[in-house]
Amino acid sequence: MSSTQRPGLPEEAQQIDIEHIYGRLADRGLRYGPAFRNLRAVWSHGEEVYAEAGLDGAAARDDGYLLHPALFDAALQTALVPDLDHDDSTFLPFALRGIRLHKAGARSVNVHTVPGEDGVSLALTGADGEPVVTVGTLVRRRVTADQLDAAAQRTRLLRPVWKAVEQRPASVDQQHWAFLGTDHIGVTGALKSVRRSFDSYASLAALDAALRKGAPAPDVVVVSCTDQDSPVRSAAQRALMLVQEWSADKRLAGARLLLVSSGAVAAHSQEALSDLPGAAVWGLLRSAQSEHPGRFVLVDVDDPDDSGRALVAAAACDEPQLAVRHGALFRPRLVRFPPPRRTNLTGTVVITGGTGALGSLLARHLVVRHGVRHLVLLSRRGPDAPGAADLSGELTAHGARVDIVACDTSDRTSLEGALADVPAPSAVIHTAGVLSDVTVDALTPRRLDKVLRPKAEAALHLNDLIRDPDCVFVMFSSVTGLIGNPGQANYAAANAVLDGLAHRRRTLGLHGLSLAWGLWESEDGMGSGLSATDLMRIRRSGFAPLGHEQGLALFDAALAAEEAVLAPVRLNEAALTGNVPPVLADLAPAASAGPDTHRLRALLADLPESERDAAVLESVRAVAASVLGYDSPDDIEAEREFGALGLDSIGNLELSRRLSTATELQLPATLVFDHPTPAALASHLRRLLQENKQ
Repeated sequence: MSSTQRPGLPEEAQQIDIEHIYGRLADRGLRYGPAFRNLRAVWSHGEEVYAEAGLDGAAARDDGYLLHPALFDAALQTALVPDLDHDDSTFLPFALRGIRLHKAGARSVNVHTVPGEDGVSLALTGADGEPVVTVGTLVRRRVTADQLDAAAQRTRLLRPVWKAVEQRPASVDQQHWAFLGTDHIGVTGALKSVRRSFDSYASLAALDAALRKGAPAPDVVVVSCTDQDSPVRSAAQRALMLVQEWSADKRLAGARLLLVSSGAVAAHSQEALSDLPGAAVWGLLRSAQSEHPGRFVLVDVDDPDDSGRALVAAAACDEPQLAVRHGALFRPRLVRFPPPRRTNLTGTVVITGGTGALGSLLARHLVVRHGVRHLVLLSRRGPDAPGAADLSGELTAHGARVDIVACDTSDRTSLEGALADVPAPSAVIHTAGVLSDVTVDALTPRRLDKVLRPKAEAALHLNDLIRDPDCVFVMFSSVTGLIGNPGQANYAAANAVLDGLAHRRRTLGLHGLSLAWGLWESEDGMGSGLSATDLMRIRRSGFAPLGHEQGLALFDAALAAEEAVLAPVRLNEAALTGNVPPVLADLAPAASAGPDTHRLRALLADLPESERDAAVLESVRAVAASVLGYDSPDDIEAEREFGALGLDSIGNLELSRRLSTATELQLPATLVFDHPTPAALASHLRRLLQENKQ
């Protein structure tokens, strides 16, 4: 119903997108299922809210209610709307006063809420404007996100596991396969034993030359990405160059690049992880997979000489990441992990990045909660770091001895010198790291090194220098390394090395724990530069920022675990809908796991030809509004360029992926650059849909 049709609605009232409302409520832990999503339209006018609510489906049956509870609940939801975009707390209904039923059996109502001195008044009317229910006062109480999280147990530890994949016979005789580069692990012999058509090329340049001479483009290209003699940075740089050249070649748009490693991941807790450079490649490629869906497959094999059939099965599988163990395929998943009993740290604790946002927070926690009496805080600027003197004074006042040491932890000599005066630390906690986010196509070796050095190379130096089996060795990793966020290929690569290193230490009888954190709330530190759009993108991915107390409680719980890698996160399962990354599939609600079922093609089939152009444009505007965090598609001007609307390169990737799902078309990452306005993009999609009728 338009504002001109809605009785009593002021002309200045602003309509609010329903999905935005329920999405923001879900962010706070208020996840409404289908039976309780009964708001149909909502407007705001100052502090007043106007809405339409109605029942359908099973809820619309006449069950003898004077007023159906789900309909009344929808009316009460309107009282939450004014606070949704203010902060992470919200108001919940606490008490109702002065309720009066005027008419029984309503299945739809118009709602008007007005704030008062003691609460909110509500008036529910029918389509004829006659009163249905009035509420004199709805008293509300503020509830924080932490309180809702505690009630819903949303802050939790997750554990990466590998689950068996049902293998189906793969008929690939008609496919053209090729091998690229040097076979470091010996898979070519295994592939030739099961492949009729199999070519080898020394490099992409050699493949390019063959294509120029008329050779057919291969369907699957295999690359060996394990070279244990190669440093982590070199392996990551080579993988980056390969990914960029591969994704830029339009002749290979229909081909899949199968990157094969051996020992880069541990599919079982007791399994040795021998290839840390390969782990960096896995992290980098996880982000590349999220930016270029369907182009890359990661496979780790235990027996390269006998991996031919498994690799063929892997290429035919829908999973982007697989491990082959004894001929069987396994896929990675994050699952819930029950918090173990908490433990305390004692003795001398070394913290890298010790004067940074997380390092300082952790230092205070160890002194105040754990009773640690000696801290060695390493940072690049040492005592000259901002806030270092105040931090030292604060911790000293609590009875701790604090040594703040200037040290470049990515430089082994500098780190060795700093640790020389700490002969037997009881714990080492590596929190150092930096961000340099950019899409994988725009990532440079310099930006890759900038992130790898303080995170991965520093961890490797610490590993070499700390060999006491009684020393607790904790690394602050990121869930990005397990998922592969768009725009963070360098960060994912660095953190995947930490995860792999923790596994390696455990199998060698040393302590090792990598904590793959979700984002922390912080006014400074690595997350301080994130925009509102960035934060909204993170929330849509299923994760919300961790509060300080939440994060520290998870840190304490993880210390007692006998696991190499744990992911402490603030999880929002309700946001795990549509195109959920496979690694998160087991955490998504059952009805939401798997591909998004909404298809623009199906919608258009039910519309007359004269309405289809408008429908495509409306779909583009709706997706863009969601990606950019706008309240309504009406805020997306059809002729305004996406850049002017606030779309960045990572948002461009998300928009392309979501439109690919809606149209069931393979759309390029350059989609928005080629068609820079919603109108131009909609026209292009309409033409593609017309050309690809099914």
